[in-house]
Amino acid sequence: MIAITGTHCRLPVKGQEMSSVIAFESFYSGKVQDVIINEAESAATFRELRQIAKNMKRTFSHVAILQLNNRSLLFTDSFVHPEPDISTLSRIVGNSAFVAGKMGIDSPKISILSAVEVVSLQMESAVPAAVMEAMGSRKQFGPNVRVEGPLSMDVSLSPEAAAEKHVNTVVAGKADVLVGHRATIAQGIFKTLRLFAKPQSLISVVTDGKNLFPMPLKIMSPEDIRITLNFCNVTDWQEWAIQTDGPVSQ
Repeated sequence: MIAITGTHCRLPVKGQEMSSVIAFESFYSGKVQDVIINEAESAATFRELRQIAKNMKRTFSHVAILQLNNRSLLFTDSFVHPEPDISTLSRIVGNSAFVAGKMGIDSPKISILSAVEVVSLQMESAVPAAVMEAMGSRKQFGPNVRVEGPLSMDVSLSPEAAAEKHVNTVVAGKADVLVGHRATIAQGIFKTLRLFAKPQSLISVVTDGKNLFPMPLKIMSPEDIRITLNFCNVTDWQEWAIQTDGPVSQ
């Protein structure tokens, strides 16, 4: 059975609507096979997710995956944690490595974003980025996970920008994952790219580092939703008959 969080689901799905608490309790106890996070992009939804995670000693985080010019780019955390502390940020990074692995990226290159490439104690984003890099260098996110920060957006993605700024590292210019120390950063980047860069697809998931939960967004097309469901291995989604021509509204 599929659990759908919230009420008044406007997606034409076959599943049982229930509260987020009951949905995830049912999932972790094996009573339901999948959880679809409905009514996304509401503050109440993410407050519930944070509380559920705390009660279950887990950390949920959102990951958006854009397919751009045959390159997969992951962005996190766009919604669940508006202002994560360093401990939570480390688990967000770990969750992103798990999702990257599900994308077939066995040795993910993770960039912790900032405005500069040096550790400035006066810059809010630089210090946690440096901590994440130190943890990555000690293989705390996995033996094949490379984490670097602080790195700016252009240095993270453009080999030319990295060369111009003399940042010669493994991640610079070749990042697979972009991590923002605030949700507004990751969300702003991926939504802007979704609207103006015309990616081939957008996948939206919430993860606990071991499982994937689809989270359809308002800006997603029906095809994006199909791809997301396939990625999360949601069973029997073929019966859902998503037929809308434009973005699915929630």
